[in-house]
Amino acid sequence: MAVRPWFTDAKLGIFVHWGVYAVDGVQESWSFYDDIVPYDRYMSQLQRFTAARYDPRDWAKLFARAGAKYAVLTSRHHDGVALWDSAYGDLNVGRDLIAGYADALREQGLKVGLYY
Repeated sequence: MAVRPWFTDAKLGIFVHWGVYAVDGVQESWSFYDDIVPYDRYMSQLQRFTAARYDPRDWAKLFARAGAKYAVLTSRHHDGVALWDSAYGDLNVGRDLIAGYADALREQGLKVGLYY
């Protein structure tokens, strides 16, 4: 696949690693694969992940002010937890955090990327 022309010209992009691991501030999902955090403790963060202060419009405004032309969000990381309400299993945050992110970036004229 060829690189899109906009990407070559973009220069700056933001990569947001965000998921349930933010609750306890542990290293993202590799922490339980590498036996740094026990699996049960790691997964207990799913019930405590509220995203109560999540404001994708603020994120998008900050990215644009920084000069970014695109941003990529971890939509489902190695732990299998989806940042949307998936009908395929219980490993999800129970609501859609992706649509608001994508809408907010587009409002700021930024390209949207998702890491799955």
